[in-house]
Amino acid sequence: MQMLGKTAARMKKLLLLCWWSLALVGLAQGQQAPPDIVLLNGRIFTADSAQPRAQALAIRGERIVAVGTTAAIAKLAGPKTRRIDVRGRTITPGFNDAHNHFAPNPVGVEVPLPSLDPSWEQTAQALTAAARQHPAGTRLFLTVGITVILDERATRQALDQLAPNHPVHISTYFGHGRILNSRALTQSGITDEEPDPVGGSYGHTTIDGRTVLDGRIGEYAQWKPERYLATQLSDDEIVRELRKLGQQATRYGITSLQLFPGMPPARFVPLLQRAALPVRVRAMSFAGTTPKGRDTAEMRQITQPYPKAPRITISGIKWILDGTPLERGAALRHPYLDRPNWSGELLFTPTEINRMVQESLQLRQPLLLHCVGDQTLATVLATLEYTSPSTGWPARRVRLEHADGLVSDLAQRARQLGVVVVQNPSHFTETKTLPVRWGPTLQPIQPLKSLVAAGIPVALGSDGPLNPFLNLLWATTHPISPTEALTREQAVRAYTYGAAFAEFAETSKGKLAKGQLADIAVLSQDIFSVSPAALVATTSVLTLVGGQVVYDAKVLK
Repeated sequence: MQMLGKTAARMKKLLLLCWWSLALVGLAQGQQAPPDIVLLNGRIFTADSAQPRAQALAIRGERIVAVGTTAAIAKLAGPKTRRIDVRGRTITPGFNDAHNHFAPNPVGVEVPLPSLDPSWEQTAQALTAAARQHPAGTRLFLTVGITVILDERATRQALDQLAPNHPVHISTYFGHGRILNSRALTQSGITDEEPDPVGGSYGHTTIDGRTVLDGRIGEYAQWKPERYLATQLSDDEIVRELRKLGQQATRYGITSLQLFPGMPPARFVPLLQRAALPVRVRAMSFAGTTPKGRDTAEMRQITQPYPKAPRITISGIKWILDGTPLERGAALRHPYLDRPNWSGELLFTPTEINRMVQESLQLRQPLLLHCVGDQTLATVLATLEYTSPSTGWPARRVRLEHADGLVSDLAQRARQLGVVVVQNPSHFTETKTLPVRWGPTLQPIQPLKSLVAAGIPVALGSDGPLNPFLNLLWATTHPISPTEALTREQAVRAYTYGAAFAEFAETSKGKLAKGQLADIAVLSQDIFSVSPAALVATTSVLTLVGGQVVYDAKVLK
């Protein structure tokens, strides 16, 4: 009995020690360390529907640990906490550019033109002057609009007469259509016998009874000269251009970039890792085609194991399914108003589009489809509906890039499928062209507000000028369809949370809420109250990525 009593006493003592140990652990867990940084006295737009506005927030490590009033957040600060008084400035989640291209040109001369859409005469005059000014062999790059790209006088042969000793590359600011002279074609490895790649075309003419290229290049035929130009850039030059892009982004409060590189992922991703940008980057596959079919070998590079790198994600497969309304390449369910015998065209057959869908499922990669015309969108939605019972599209978030023709009957189908629309407000500026091309037969032109109202996830990206505040101006005024304009709160949410949702990252970024990554922009002015014209002058005065200051304009304490 005495032995049993001693054993019971020891057990009681042991249980008591265990209880005290557990209590101490719980106490330690309850007394969390003070935050590393607090932002105080701000006007915070959180993009979080549960708490849309706040005054202050606290950051520990790379995440937000509290959002609330200045008084409440200030109490959390410890002796080593960095206190930043933003003095009433507007704070938003870091902007996430959901659609951006990286394809810098190699050494050459960007020939200045009087406007984005110069005439052929203005272009020819500028090219002639540049050829006289710069040594033979210098690459001459010109960026034009629809006037030149649709002008039948703008050909290889005309360029050869104007600049016979210089490689000449004419491209459009909207990315669909190129014109090369003989020297540029030869350097790019393109001969008169070049077959058309799938989804692309080379223009031809007859000279002295012989069929030759006229230098006009469409859609997927553009990949060959574009990839050639990329090979003319050294690795050091690409890294330098990437770092320029990263620095520019931080000054605008952009903390995430979703990039389509103008080179294979096998080359781009290691250089992106080497560049070690201050912002988060998602690299996506943007493969070309050959005369035999789509380049699935390059596409599959996106699935290869790469060394893990901070702030870099590699995922997604993009295909271009039609052109744009500017060159009348977008495929419509009705003829173009200013060309009654033409409705645009799909670059791939419905069967091939189905193959794209199946490949994305097999590779377990998100699918991103450039779809502009309503016929293109109808074809994609029908393909997804056909496979929907076995795949569950809402969880896969197929992205429709641009979706300018997603009118009401198609929008309802898109909502049911759970697709995401990634729109680019820079496209809303073609106020003279789109109404003439599409007019009342396709309404609304370039829907945006109606998509949000229908419950379709919408993200915004630049696909042009990087400045997010310029894109916010266009998204909130919508020069072509003013009734489709978003409120500023809706537009900022689409540029932050919406863009994060489009890359499956909404649980970690896109909002200023407890547990989210501290990707934050403190802005130079209140973008929710300034006039529309004043929006474009906005910059970031302090940009943080994962709780680290990556840009500081030195205007805050």
